[in-house]
Amino acid sequence: MPSPQLPPVRRFLWAQGPASLASVPAGTVLAGRYQVIDFPLVQDQQPQLPPPPLASVPPLAVPYLALSPFSVNIPRPFTQVLHPDGQSALLLLEEIPLQEAARTPQLLPTLAKSWPGATALHQLAWLRQIAKLWQPCVNQQLAHTLLDWQHLRVEGEDLRLLCLEAQATAITLVDLGQQWQQWIAAAAPAIRDYLTRLTNHLIADEGSAAGLVYSLVQAIAAISSQQTVTVQLATASDQGPTRQRNEDACYPESGAVRQVAMGGRRSAPPALVVVCDGVGGHQGGDVASHLAIAEVSQRLNPLLNGPAVAHRQVVAALKEAIIAANQAITVRNDAEQRQDRDRMGTTIVVGLVYSGRLYVAHLGDSRAYRVRSHSCRQITLDDDVAAREMRLGLGLYQDALQQPGAGALVQALGMANASHLHPTVKLYPLAADSVLLLCSDGLSDNDLIDHLWSSELVPVLNGEVDVGSATQRLIGLANTHNGHDNVTVGLLRLKVEPADRPTAVPVDLAEQPLLAPPPLQVVAPEPSLVAPATALPPLPSHRPPRSGLRWLTGDVKVVLVGLGSALGWQWLSRRDGAIAPIEPPAESGETLSPSAVPPTIDEADTAAELAVGDYLQIQQLPDPSAAATLLTTQTPPTGAPPAAVDLPERLLSIGSIEQVNRRQRTPDGRLWVRLKVCSTASETAEPVPPPAATESAELPPEPRDRLLPLAQAGDQGWLLQADLSVFAEQLLDTSVAQQGLCID
Repeated sequence: MPSPQLPPVRRFLWAQGPASLASVPAGTVLAGRYQVIDFPLVQDQQPQLPPPPLASVPPLAVPYLALSPFSVNIPRPFTQVLHPDGQSALLLLEEIPLQEAARTPQLLPTLAKSWPGATALHQLAWLRQIAKLWQPCVNQQLAHTLLDWQHLRVEGEDLRLLCLEAQATAITLVDLGQQWQQWIAAAAPAIRDYLTRLTNHLIADEGSAAGLVYSLVQAIAAISSQQTVTVQLATASDQGPTRQRNEDACYPESGAVRQVAMGGRRSAPPALVVVCDGVGGHQGGDVASHLAIAEVSQRLNPLLNGPAVAHRQVVAALKEAIIAANQAITVRNDAEQRQDRDRMGTTIVVGLVYSGRLYVAHLGDSRAYRVRSHSCRQITLDDDVAAREMRLGLGLYQDALQQPGAGALVQALGMANASHLHPTVKLYPLAADSVLLLCSDGLSDNDLIDHLWSSELVPVLNGEVDVGSATQRLIGLANTHNGHDNVTVGLLRLKVEPADRPTAVPVDLAEQPLLAPPPLQVVAPEPSLVAPATALPPLPSHRPPRSGLRWLTGDVKVVLVGLGSALGWQWLSRRDGAIAPIEPPAESGETLSPSAVPPTIDEADTAAELAVGDYLQIQQLPDPSAAATLLTTQTPPTGAPPAAVDLPERLLSIGSIEQVNRRQRTPDGRLWVRLKVCSTASETAEPVPPPAATESAELPPEPRDRLLPLAQAGDQGWLLQADLSVFAEQLLDTSVAQQGLCID
C-alpha cells in the first residue's frame, strides 16, 4: 500500500537588492523558478529542489552569515538571482517573518503596531532580543536595522527581522534609549516605571549592552515567576522499520505522559524532557544515549527539586550536566580502549520549563522546534559541517547541504574531552501558548516536520489532540515517510495563564544599577544544583569497529571533534569547487563574516578553529620582556602600522578571559581577530594557569617607552591571529565566572 502523500511545503522568499532597484511586476518569474507575489515577496515554485549552487558567497549575504547563530531572529540567505534588468543581483532570503499558515501570505505585524496592549512579558522579551542583537549588529555596522520599525516584526515572544541593512553612521545605546523612550507611554503598567528608569540610563550613556541584557533578563525572571504555566508533556521512542536496535533514548521514559502546573499560586517541580540519539552503531550508541539520559537527569535532580535559583545558575547547571554526561561516556570509551571511529557517543537536546521560563540546550543535530498557530520554527542550530560552514561565512546553508559530508557532526557527547565541547543553552520567555517539539533526526530528516507541523502539531496547540496521541502519531509518520533510522519524540504543550494582578518589576537602583554588568563573582552552580555522579555499571565486552566509513548509526555521519575538526577545515578548503574567499561589501570595506576563510598553514595552528563566540585565556609569555596588547581601534590597521606611541592599546593580563567578536582580513593579507575582555584573573574564582605564574609576571615589563593601561572587563580591540598562539589558549569549556561580561 503506497504511503499517504505529504502536505505540500510552501516556501516564500524576500528579495533584497540595491535600494534604488526598480520593483518587479507581480507574476514575473525570476531565474525560471521564483514567482513574484508582491515584490519583494516571491514564492519558490520548486520547493522540493535545492537552489543551483553559487560560485561564491554574495557580498550582500555576508552580514546574515555573520549573525547566523541568531537564527530565531535573522533571515537566512537562500540563493542569489539576477534582477530582470539584467544588471543587478537580488539576494533571496528564507525564514522571513511571514504568517506561514495563512492562505494569503502576509508579513507579521511590526513591533510598533504590536507594542500597545501587549503583555509585560511580551514587551520585555522583545526588548531583550534587541539588546542581545545590539552589540553584534554594531560590530557589523547593522545597528540601524534595530531602529527601523518596519524591519522589526514580532511573532509571539520572538522578535524577527525582515532584512539587514548596513549603514556606516555611528549608532550608540543613546540612540536606542531615545527609540525606546517613545514606547513607554504604551508599556504595560507593571514595567512602565522600570522602562522609564532604564531608558533614562541609556540616554545618559551609562552602562553597556551586556548590562542591558542582564537587566532585562532579571526583569523577565521577575515577571515570569508571577504567572502560571501548565505543561502537558509526552515522550515516545521507536526502533524504526529498518534498524536492528534502538540507539535513541529519552527522559521521561518512552510512553510517559504527564501534566504539571507551575508558577503563580501553584507549586510544582520544573518540567524536564531530554532526547538523545546515540552514535556508534553496534559499537554502543544505545549505551551512550542511555548513559547520557541517566547522567543528565541525575545531575539536574537537585535543580528540579530544590529551591528556586537565578537564571545564571540554571544556565550553568544545564551546561554542567551536559559536560558531566560527556565525561561519563568518555570515561567508558577510554576504559574500553575505544579509539577514533570505534568510540561511542550521542547527541542531546534538552527542554526545561523552569519558573515560568523555557530553557533549551543542545549538542549535535537532535533538534527543538517551537510551534505557534501560524508557524513552526527550528530554534536549535545543528552542530554539523553544513551549519558550521554557514557560520564561518564559507557558503550559504542550502549550498553547504549539497556538499559530501554536510551532515557530519562537529560536536557530540563522548567523542572527546570537555575542552572540545561547547553546548548551547538559550532562554525563551513564555508569554503565550505554544508547543515545543524535541526530536532525533529520524523525524526531522528530509524536512518532514515542515510538511507535518500544520496538520499534526497545531491541533495539539489548540487542545484538539492530546500530547500522548500526537507523539505516537509522529512516530508512525516518521517510520512511514523516513523509516531509515530510530525515532524519538518529546512533546510539550505550554499553556500560559497571566499573573493574577500586575506588580512592578522589583529592580532596586540603589542596590543594582539598571545597566550594570552581571556580577562577576557568580561561579559555577552550587553543589546542591548539580548532583555528583554515581558508579557506572559495566559495559558489554569490546567489539571490533565496522569497516570503511559506515560508522556511527550506519550512515556516513562522521563526528569532527578535536583533531577531527582540523580535518574538517581541510574538507572545507580542499573540496572540489571550494568557496572563494569572502570579500567585504564594497560600500563598507569590511569583512562582516563571523570568521574568515580557513587559516593558511603559515598562520597560528592554535587559532585555526576560532569562530565568533569562542573563548581564549591569556597565558604566560615565553619572553618576560614582551607583552600581549589589545589595539582598541574601531578597525584593524592596514599596511605598515603607525608608530607605537600613536596606538591606543591596552595590556592583557595573564589569566584574563577573552571572547572572539569578529575576524577580519585586511587588504594587506593579514588576519585580525577582534576580542572582548570577559573577565580578568582577579575577578574569577578559577585558578590561573600556569601555576608558575607570579605576581610580577601578571604585569610583564612594558617593552615600549610608555606605560599601557591594563585592559578591563568589557574592553574590546584587535590582535593579529598569527600572534595568538604565543600567549593565548582556546577554551571551549568555561565557567559562568570566567564568561563574565560575555555571558549570554
